[in-house]
Amino acid sequence: MGKIRETLTLTIIAAFYLLCSLRYFPGRPAESLVSTLQELLIVAPFLVGGTLIAKGIIHRVGGENPAWPKLLRIYLTLGLTVEFFLGLRHYYSINLVG
Repeated sequence: MGKIRETLTLTIIAAFYLLCSLRYFPGRPAESLVSTLQELLIVAPFLVGGTLIAKGIIHRVGGENPAWPKLLRIYLTLGLTVEFFLGLRHYYSINLVG
């Protein structure tokens, strides 16, 4: 039961992360896809760095390295937070131009 719940929560967090990463341009699906992939690639190094910093803090405080699912959860949570604010910036820049 615990393994199914952990997998389900990681899947839901990953889906929300991808939803927040989506950069939508009305009527231009190719530009939406390219912009979304570009955003994911630009933000990924910062999220990896933030995850490594969190891993170091957890290791120093707890004395052991966190498991991969916990690191993935940290990565996705950081990514969700960052992409939410970047998505708001994108939305307002698209809708307030002109």
